[in-house]
Amino acid sequence: MTLAIVLFGVPLAVVLDRLVTSQALAGLERDATRGVAAVPDNVLEAGTPVRVPTGTNNFLIAVYDAEGDRVAGAGPQRSALAARAVDGHEHDGHDGADLAVVVPVLSDTTIAGSVRAAVPLARLRAQTYRIWGLLTALAVFVIAVAVLLARRSAIRIARPFENLTAAARSLGDGQYDVHLPRSGITEADAAGDAMRDSARQIEELLRHERNFVRDASHQLRTPLAAVLLALEQPTPDVPTAVARARDLETTIADLVLLRRRTAHGTADPVKIAQAAVQRWSTADRPVVLRSDSDRSVAISGPALRQSLDVLIDNALRHGSGTVTVTVEPYGDSVFIEVADEGPGFAHDAAFGTGLNLATSVIERAGGSLLIRRRACQPRVALLVPEAPASEGALQSSSKR
Repeated sequence: MTLAIVLFGVPLAVVLDRLVTSQALAGLERDATRGVAAVPDNVLEAGTPVRVPTGTNNFLIAVYDAEGDRVAGAGPQRSALAARAVDGHEHDGHDGADLAVVVPVLSDTTIAGSVRAAVPLARLRAQTYRIWGLLTALAVFVIAVAVLLARRSAIRIARPFENLTAAARSLGDGQYDVHLPRSGITEADAAGDAMRDSARQIEELLRHERNFVRDASHQLRTPLAAVLLALEQPTPDVPTAVARARDLETTIADLVLLRRRTAHGTADPVKIAQAAVQRWSTADRPVVLRSDSDRSVAISGPALRQSLDVLIDNALRHGSGTVTVTVEPYGDSVFIEVADEGPGFAHDAAFGTGLNLATSVIERAGGSLLIRRRACQPRVALLVPEAPASEGALQSSSKR
């Protein structure tokens, strides 16, 4: 900004100086010409009175003879510029300490003398300096206003990015609720939107990680306990321990697929229910299967297997008697129910980790988890949409 003003102001100052000089010369020429009309052509004759006209703008008017000597008026005793008027032409320029214009006085065919109009150079310089001072003051004012506006603009531009910096630090400290007001600056608003999206994604990722750890610890607890129980017998039951270890491996693989959300497709609910019954049934707590369905369901095998394991595990832990798994068609869905012979659910009973896991898995597949409270027999069911006919037929042909 300052450089632009300097590059513009210096030529302007030169132009203004020349303008002052040009205006002064125009006024001097006018006064000198007016003076020539008032001076008689016999100005050089002895005893001839000379009336010097009054100059405008305090210009100095004087009459000189052909040799450049002053005859009357205000001016130097001798003027070199006036002596040059003997050629019959008008002359202007610096004459001693003055800026002067000299106009010749004609007498018939000879040059009788000249009229000199002048202004002191010091006065012109003072006028020029005043103009330059005003120009400088204007430039300083413009720079000051520009600095103030630039400062306000800098603050307005910097504030959104300072907010972004503070939000980034808060995000690093684990605060994912990022509040960034709109600033009207496209780049800052775009960066703010990106940071808000990133904060939501990080929060979602951490939530999934916490849920995975919670769900994994819940789902791995039972098979791991079964492995330890089989090995801690006076005579270790190695085959049972190996079978439980394989169940543990399957559970881990299912949880990893569910965490990555890469478990897609259809599943045979009867086949999965049969494997679950065989896995969970014991002499003390038998688990039986009732099924009259041959439909496939629109949910992956890992999701259905882990959800059904949760329901059976809950029935074995909190219920009593025989656990019955029922698989039957229900409109366009398949109804998979787990019931035991216990007293049922209290009305104010809260879901545990397992039921929350089963609910989230089933709902992602488009199904739902149903609980009958205060019934004569506690019942928990999975209502899962039936797989499309083409996929079901494909699965049936693969089984054959």
